[in-house]
Amino acid sequence: MDELEFVRLSSDDSRDSDFDCGNDDLNEFFFVDSKANFRELLAVTYAWNLHGKTIAFFSVSNDAITSQNVENFNRFRRILPWGKRYKTMPAVKIGRFAVHKNFSKHGYGSKIMDFIKIWFVTRNKTGCRFIVVDALKEAQRFYEKNGFSFLSSDGENDSTRLMYFDLKTVKPDS
Repeated sequence: MDELEFVRLSSDDSRDSDFDCGNDDLNEFFFVDSKANFRELLAVTYAWNLHGKTIAFFSVSNDAITSQNVENFNRFRRILPWGKRYKTMPAVKIGRFAVHKNFSKHGYGSKIMDFIKIWFVTRNKTGCRFIVVDALKEAQRFYEKNGFSFLSSDGENDSTRLMYFDLKTVKPDS
């Protein structure tokens, strides 16, 4: 991944016009909605560029795991090692994540997901224990392969399901 360039995109930055992940909704987010989300302080989008071409992007925003997300929230909260039990568990949400269709199935998505995990463990500025994602049905296997679990058994037939990853399981390089 040495040839890859990691870029934080703002509302004024141009987007690689050749980017196409094969999903019209994700493409529209990259070209249009990510700019509005940045202006409104809702999410920040990052691109991975290879030789000046965007091969992937993801957006992140603040979120939380609450009792409405989990079937047995009290049991879920017990992962904390002390008696204090929060009403919500701090999380970062991956709002959108896409790999250019020409780079799909080459391992870039998993490498970028590994980067995101390490990035939030080593650059954790606000306190963030989990990564959450409303995974599209066709992407759920990808997230499972990358260590994510479903927060509940609800919605098995829905187009998206809420999944989480516990950042405490990541061991960053020293």
